[in-house]
Amino acid sequence: MATNITNISSSSIYLTSHLPENVYVATDAQSIVFTVSVEGDDVFTSVYYPYNNMVCVRDIRSIVEDAMFEQDLNIATLVLEAREGSGANSVIDDVRVICSDFKTTVATETFLRRNFLTTRKSALVPNDGWVDLHSYIKAFERENQYANIYYTLPFRPDMIMSYTLNMEEVLIETDGIVMKTLTKQYLENLMWETYERRCVVGVEYHIGNRSFNVFFTDERPSDVFSFLNAFNIPERAYLYGATTTKTEVNRSEAVIGRKTLFYDETVTVKHEVETGPMTYDEAMWLSQMFASRWVSRILPNNKSAEILISDISSEVTDSNKELMKLKFSWKYAEGTEWNYNETTRI
Repeated sequence: MATNITNISSSSIYLTSHLPENVYVATDAQSIVFTVSVEGDDVFTSVYYPYNNMVCVRDIRSIVEDAMFEQDLNIATLVLEAREGSGANSVIDDVRVICSDFKTTVATETFLRRNFLTTRKSALVPNDGWVDLHSYIKAFERENQYANIYYTLPFRPDMIMSYTLNMEEVLIETDGIVMKTLTKQYLENLMWETYERRCVVGVEYHIGNRSFNVFFTDERPSDVFSFLNAFNIPERAYLYGATTTKTEVNRSEAVIGRKTLFYDETVTVKHEVETGPMTYDEAMWLSQMFASRWVSRILPNNKSAEILISDISSEVTDSNKELMKLKFSWKYAEGTEWNYNETTRI
């Protein structure tokens, strides 16, 4: 009997959520050395002794995801090697993996052909904001790219019209993740090449079978955050709601003679956020931020500061009767407040 990894299929790409938790190795060797490598780094190695010619290696998914998070990877090459203890023979499975916190009902390749690497289908952004869309593209496979742009004319702001703009095909030489940034200015510049000045109010953007809607608004967001989504990819969240800042001061008191003094003073500032009304899909997407490994608040002058989120009230319902609001509290990870009086667009 040759050494063989039995439950990894021939698929060339996996969402990490589709990896088996346990990998089984059939062998007639007295022992094997099993190694897990992520993007060329050995992240796990152990010696196993077969029982009934079978070895079970547990928690493969957790090992791979922890390594990818530590290396800030959203896509990586995964190598599983089972080497016989004598060093005579070894078997290697080599696949590409993309981080994912959730399973899908379809195969990985099918999911990636139909979806951007985000769980939301639309976004409401300010006129000077943007959306970064990431998609997995296979090498030398042409993907059609086009946009249905919705706009108004300066003399008819109440009438929304549409225009379909065919864009250059997406073609890359190696399998990988590509990013497209959508802004109002970018779309208006594309239209000006053909038409006179237009005011873009939204876009339905397509790459292949993937689609995403962006709606632009004059309303300023109450706050802006960036976080790693379910695919370990940064996304920006524009929130429209209200924030309440609470300051708590704790200190000890001592009496010296007739004079009272304070010491060991600690000041804790928390910001309580209540979002504006959200749809079910928007609320489910934003809930990813609450469990994200990294969240930052966007500050003036293109700065950002890491924050910690706590006191989460996230009750998401799929009822169509009313929109929902989410509540959470956050504070700066370093414990120091930033100057809020600076004025700039974010």
